[in-house]
Amino acid sequence: MFWSTWREMIDWDRVSIVCVNLDADETAREVLPGVSLQRGNACDLSQFHDNAFDIVFSNSVIEHVGRWSDMQRMAEEVRRLAPRYLVQTPNYWFPIEPHARTPFLHWLPEPIACRIVMTFKCGFWSKAATYSEAVSTVQSAHLLNRPQMEALFPEAMLSIERYMLLSKALMSIRR
Repeated sequence: MFWSTWREMIDWDRVSIVCVNLDADETAREVLPGVSLQRGNACDLSQFHDNAFDIVFSNSVIEHVGRWSDMQRMAEEVRRLAPRYLVQTPNYWFPIEPHARTPFLHWLPEPIACRIVMTFKCGFWSKAATYSEAVSTVQSAHLLNRPQMEALFPEAMLSIERYMLLSKALMSIRR
């Protein structure tokens, strides 16, 4: 569905898209005409030169790269790779944790969140078999708030995606 929608909307003779992912095949490959998939880490995209792209688009990635220093490195890479970008992330203050699809889970102390993840399957997260697995799962996403996004992308405009008047997601946009 996703690719068929894009296939209809884009003049593929004039556009090329590079999708970068940690678990892509070792070699770059074309998945659609004009779309290539490459292995890479959002915190270190040194395989690409400065301003290699017209625009960088990142949808719900920055909260998965690690702690604050890793998020800063990803933000630096986004700004280095293109003069324009759109970086979207779920908002920490939205009451439902979007990965676990569980209310308030991300606001709980980590040990309690881990016990919940060991007891129940939570959204996209499988029920953890061990405490170590639960900690890895809970720590796999660090949601950001508005001041954090503004600090990571100070030259960008911050836009808010709302759901029922609540701030669901944050988007840093540089045009």
